[in-house]
Amino acid sequence: MRALYSGISGLEGMQTEMDVIGNNIANSNTVGFKASRVTFSTALSQLLSAARAPQGNLGGVNPTQVGLGTQIASIDQLMTQGSFQNTGKSTDLAIQGDGFFIVNNGNGNYYTRAGNFSLDQNGTLVQAGTGYKVLGWESAVSPTGQRYVDTNAPIAPIQISANTTMNAKATSQMIVGGNIDSSSGIQPTTITVTDASGKQYTVQFTFSPQTNNFNPFSTSRVYNWTATIVNGPAGSVGTKISGNITLDQYGNVVNDSAKNIYINNSNGTYSLSTTSASTASGAAITLPTSGPISFAESDNTANTVTAGYTNPVYTTSTQIYDSLGNPYTIYIDFTNLGTVSGSGTSTTWGTGTNTAWAWDARLANGTPVNLVTSSGSATSSNFGILEFNSSGRMVGNFALNNGQLTNANAPTGISFTPSDGAATVKSQIDFTSVTDMAGSSSAAITQQNGNAQGTLQSFAINQNGQIIGTFSNGLTDTLGQVALANFNNPSGLNAVGNSLYSESANSGVPQVGTAGTGGRGTFIPGALEMSNVDLAQEFTNMIIAERSFDANARVITTADAMLSQLDNLKQTP
Repeated sequence: MRALYSGISGLEGMQTEMDVIGNNIANSNTVGFKASRVTFSTALSQLLSAARAPQGNLGGVNPTQVGLGTQIASIDQLMTQGSFQNTGKSTDLAIQGDGFFIVNNGNGNYYTRAGNFSLDQNGTLVQAGTGYKVLGWESAVSPTGQRYVDTNAPIAPIQISANTTMNAKATSQMIVGGNIDSSSGIQPTTITVTDASGKQYTVQFTFSPQTNNFNPFSTSRVYNWTATIVNGPAGSVGTKISGNITLDQYGNVVNDSAKNIYINNSNGTYSLSTTSASTASGAAITLPTSGPISFAESDNTANTVTAGYTNPVYTTSTQIYDSLGNPYTIYIDFTNLGTVSGSGTSTTWGTGTNTAWAWDARLANGTPVNLVTSSGSATSSNFGILEFNSSGRMVGNFALNNGQLTNANAPTGISFTPSDGAATVKSQIDFTSVTDMAGSSSAAITQQNGNAQGTLQSFAINQNGQIIGTFSNGLTDTLGQVALANFNNPSGLNAVGNSLYSESANSGVPQVGTAGTGGRGTFIPGALEMSNVDLAQEFTNMIIAERSFDANARVITTADAMLSQLDNLKQTP
């Protein structure tokens, strides 16, 4: 009877399904395991009578067929995403999305979702349990000492040696950012004085650093001052006189070009002078010669004003390095030169809305520092000049020549020759991020590209698979990168044990590249992808398979009973 053969095919099919279910459940805790499922199709049917088309007065007749049971259509691998388990181990990796790790046993490549990796005694990244080497790209070192990863090169085992070093690099670039206080220096101040006839005069003193043949970084600084009558009797307003005053490094007066200035009134004609033809016809202001920057009415010392003063010199520092990795502490000094307008032969100090700052550099150990231009050539300037507009943004880096701002030979960097045999250090300085606002000075050297020699201390793997090493000099660098392979049909891979797959005729060729590109997923460091087996679904499938197996067995026993009845016919009297 055909039913016996159909029942047998059903039993065989359910046995195979139970095999698949059992394997899924057995691997429910296997790292990177992908569950399988069984699908069935009908076996060949026996044709008892063929179909007949309608003809004449008769309609058509369907074919008469008897099915001969079931057969396995496919056993599919379900490449769905598994859940993640955090491990905290630096060499553990999970893949979020599509792709497979690539490992090699010396004879060929295999593919896996199990990222439980470790290092062997040679520092090679391997798959735990098999020792197969994980493939990717190791970093190479350029002639300038820079590490880089060439992901266009063939993949190879990745080795992370404990004695990996980072070569020393001389500083060739510094970036300065932050603010320098535009309100620093001597603040404008006013004093109102009264002459013998009762006329009052309001005199404003303004200050600007002297810019002819001066050193803005000496312990004493000379300021030009201008006294202007800004309010007074008709004909007096606008009258002015100039002089200079010398301050020490603490802002105290050590000298003044004059001791007094006089407001002279000669029959309604007013003038300011350091001498007076008749003090009775005007008023006098006593200038400071020591101590604070104070101005007093000469015949009424109770009427005294003191100019506000904030140290116009601001200093920032950092460590830089020579070609042997020796560190040097460099200081960059800024001095507020006040307002300026124009450049070249039209430069005018003490006017306009722009602000100028002088800058210079020095080393803590006293090694001479030279200023250089953007081409690296030496400049005769002892310092550079940074100019800022009314919005506090830098508009130029100039040299100072006889009090005039010029672009010619403007210093933009530094140069010094170490005494330890290292090559001459030449470093450009980028000031474009510096602002000049009224507020606390906070300028700092935010970046410099030099470093001392370093030894590998630890490493970690990021989402792109880059292996980032941390070195004893406090810097990080890329040591290599783990590769990922993707397939057009990952379900077509051959499972070969140890959570490994091999390429098959229907999987497509591996498309190797970096994580996060070309449809490949990204890495989750310090985690593992768990099995995607759904136990609830497997138990349900098990019940269905068991019931189907039982039903097919009943078909066989029923057919057997029918055959027994047929066999018993000959014994019937």
